[in-house]
Amino acid sequence: MSRFDGLLERRAEIARKKLTVGFDGFTDLIVRPLRQAATADTPAQPFDTIRQFGEFLVGKAEKSCSVELKVEARQLGGNLPFLSRGAGGLGLDVSCIGMLGDGAVEEPFRRMPCTLYPFAPSGQSTCMEFQDGKVMLAADCTLPGDPWQTVLDATDGRAPALFEGADLIALVNWSELSFSHNLWRHALKALDSTDKTRFAFFDLCDVSRKTAEQIDAVLRLIGGFAEKRTAVLSLNENEALTVSAAVLNSAGEIEDIANALRGKYGIDEVLVHTLRDSLLLTARGVTRLATDFVEEPKISTGAGDNFNAASCFAAVMGMEDGDRVAFANAFAHFYIQNGYNPSLTELLDSLN
Repeated sequence: MSRFDGLLERRAEIARKKLTVGFDGFTDLIVRPLRQAATADTPAQPFDTIRQFGEFLVGKAEKSCSVELKVEARQLGGNLPFLSRGAGGLGLDVSCIGMLGDGAVEEPFRRMPCTLYPFAPSGQSTCMEFQDGKVMLAADCTLPGDPWQTVLDATDGRAPALFEGADLIALVNWSELSFSHNLWRHALKALDSTDKTRFAFFDLCDVSRKTAEQIDAVLRLIGGFAEKRTAVLSLNENEALTVSAAVLNSAGEIEDIANALRGKYGIDEVLVHTLRDSLLLTARGVTRLATDFVEEPKISTGAGDNFNAASCFAAVMGMEDGDRVAFANAFAHFYIQNGYNPSLTELLDSLN
């Protein structure tokens, strides 16, 4: 028996929980860079770690080089599709307003268990997989005209109601979309009511390219959401350290960073996931749990988004802090180990 077995008896309640997610969408090319090409006698040898690949590149400075890529898949990508697919697969009622196609939904997204509102073509990215993580290569995405009007047109004017009526709003990938800040501001304006039993969940993505002023502005915007909903900021370790260096003038421990962000910006909850452990800091205290590290991951692209999907599920289902982190860890572990996100039944069977 697992601590989550009672969830199966709450399927009708799960199906009534509404999530509205915005605004990205990518088509990913999943590859592994090769350090040695295949021969007649030996298979190709990929670079095992990011460090190994980085040291190879440094050794080619002022010389140039080429890198052979083993293509493993072409699939949906981006924070919104991964998070939404995971949350929808767990049984939640998920509405996605994203870069899922220009008018019609593009093929990679058509099997998502969600209601889809496409407002722009998907971005294109190349995801280099390693045993210790991934390197994402993607162009910045722009949108002609007024982005919010484009969203309104794509949803037949329903976007404000979708945000206002959601049990949880998830706004993701602020850093890679030039128009994301504009859309996040309009999403906040759509919240007429104040209801702290409902959630607003945020994933900035890698903010390394953003200025301190831009990072400060988006964190203050999230603080504005906290006046209407329980605001949850999710960061990976790199993002936490980068944000800290930009706006806290420090590079302290993860727990100290999370506490400082809560205090400075009025963000209700800060969630930090690393390769080795996960931390949730709320007004109730701090929860920190070790993850079950996967030495040879089937896939790492989308792992953080699946962690976030399960975190959103756990939040709207009213789990206690420790269970929220444990459930998210288990869901992400399954995805990394098996290469796909499980249904609720499949996840619980694996835990048992």
